[in-house]
Amino acid sequence: MRVATISIYKQATYQLGRLTSDLNEANEVLSTNLKISSASDDPSGMNQVLTINSELAALEQYQVNVDQTQNVLTTAETALDTMADQLSEMKLLCSALSNASASYQERSNAAASMSLYLDGLLDLANTNAYGGYVFGGDNNRTPPFTCDDDGNPTRVTYNGSSNAVSIRTSKHTTVSLDCCGSDLFYEDEIIVDKTNNQIVFTESRGTGENNKVTIQATLPAGTYSKEKLAAIVEDTLNEASKEHSKEQGYGIVYEVKYDGDTNTFSIGTDGSNDTPMSVSFEVIQTETVRIENLKTDGQSFEDVEINIVDKAALTKYTPEPKGTKPLTFTYTEKDGTWKVSNDPGYGLPSKIDASGNSIKIDVDDDGKPDIVVDLNGEPEDGDTVSFDIVKGYKNASILPDLGFKIETVILETVTSDFPVSGKFSVPPGLSVLKDQNDRIDFTETLLDGGGTSVQLTAVIEAGTYSDPDSYAEAVEKALESASAENGNRVNYSVVYDEATKSFTLSENTKTGRQLESFDLLFSSGTNAASSAAGSLGFNADKDVSSAPQKGKEATWSIWDTIFDLKKALKNDDVDGIQRAMSRLDNHYESLTSSISTVGRIYGSTTTTEATISNSNLTLTTQRSTVRDADIVEAIMDLKSAQTVYQAALSSTSSVMGLSLVDYMS
Repeated sequence: MRVATISIYKQATYQLGRLTSDLNEANEVLSTNLKISSASDDPSGMNQVLTINSELAALEQYQVNVDQTQNVLTTAETALDTMADQLSEMKLLCSALSNASASYQERSNAAASMSLYLDGLLDLANTNAYGGYVFGGDNNRTPPFTCDDDGNPTRVTYNGSSNAVSIRTSKHTTVSLDCCGSDLFYEDEIIVDKTNNQIVFTESRGTGENNKVTIQATLPAGTYSKEKLAAIVEDTLNEASKEHSKEQGYGIVYEVKYDGDTNTFSIGTDGSNDTPMSVSFEVIQTETVRIENLKTDGQSFEDVEINIVDKAALTKYTPEPKGTKPLTFTYTEKDGTWKVSNDPGYGLPSKIDASGNSIKIDVDDDGKPDIVVDLNGEPEDGDTVSFDIVKGYKNASILPDLGFKIETVILETVTSDFPVSGKFSVPPGLSVLKDQNDRIDFTETLLDGGGTSVQLTAVIEAGTYSDPDSYAEAVEKALESASAENGNRVNYSVVYDEATKSFTLSENTKTGRQLESFDLLFSSGTNAASSAAGSLGFNADKDVSSAPQKGKEATWSIWDTIFDLKKALKNDDVDGIQRAMSRLDNHYESLTSSISTVGRIYGSTTTTEATISNSNLTLTTQRSTVRDADIVEAIMDLKSAQTVYQAALSSTSSVMGLSLVDYMS
């Protein structure tokens, strides 16, 4: 059988093409170092490679996230460190300016510098990193802190979010940056110490001086959250009231609450007072006397201490009138005395015997020292000690920390504005006429979130009432009926007080639903024209509320401390400066705690970074095993393919060179 030349040609061409393809593949494997370049090379292997590539891409993004997180945390830590340093500087400044050696002028000058501290802290609080504001929470595209007035700021507002930024660092893990300005610069706890532990209040029940008592209560020292502070203030008020009411035979039960939604404190009573009652809480400023501008010339005395033994004896002041020199003592070694000069009017002797390392000054000549200066060092001839005696005031009230910035907070029962005895003195008595003076519009606010009612209208039964007690009974019945119709079922107590000739309206706390407050709508009610206000002794053009007194928003922030410190420095208020020092201590502790938290989070990112690196190495190795070629094997395969290809070319050349003529010869 003869094989056709065309068949030999086709077979040779096919074989050469296959060998060429094998040679190309061997070349590609060697040049790319990849044994799998496409799915056709190894479908199962390529699937593994694609899966590993996807995981490696995710790891790359996680590493970018970790880098960003570390950048933000480093920036935050630097800013917080600097802020802590600023607070330390301010505390040292306060310590120096609350000392007797400081003068009014120095404090006044320091007040101006508070603006510089505020600006510096605000710049740090508005620190930017990675295109966002570090302390703005997850709302970090605009500056988180702004002032109400750039020229003369009195308030700083936080515009950021209370939700922390979270960054994903693995498939199942996120890192919370915990850098919200609402947490870092606004305190949830406050230190109560001698600078803010006082509550001064006056209770007045009924008439007469014997029913009026002023009480000064002291809160126990400690660190309190806002809820705990409300509780301790309530306990302190009730204990003090109970103790001081023994002689009067009554006590007022106080209720102090904190509302987390509005961030406000409120002071009220339990409503059990059924006679006229008034309580005044005062942010007192008690007058006192201070030693200022202490100076020593000659020997450098260290740690000079001045103790005012009897403040009441210090009634003359320097430098008054303006320009008066300070009270000065010059030591004479020869006779061991202190020469006195610039006496402001006490009638001090010209010389005072030296007493060891101290100067004992008896300004009222009663034989007892009123001022003692401890030099803590031996004086030498010619050494001088001078200081000013100045007026001052003391303010250690807790009320400003509760949001009560005004000087007086007053709680009163709902009691007639003027006596009503004349309405019953003329027979037949008080006439109540239908649609003329028989209506009381009011609203009720229930305790425990019960809400405020719509306007209710009590309708007093028409008729003639010959005495106040019978009229009080009718008003009470009308109020309770209106409340019952609304479903609240509040029991009221309406009492006529013979001493004050007035009515008192209150809830009966022993029975029925409990109220937070009720409002008498004498002027704004829909039945104002037929109101019973005049019959009850109330001004008809005013509404009356029994609600507790609420303070302004209680923010214990770094910014509030700076504003208060500036005010204290400006007013030469040493107690205010010391109060600010305590708060600066608290802010400093909070910041250092936050710095530790930031460091802990940063530490967790380094662990995450190591995990990412290890995972990257493992996946890269797995991919190499599946995808990468063995170089030695690839070279051998290429040489083998080249040899086979060369042999095939030689054989094909020999075969394809024969023709029909070769067979015919």
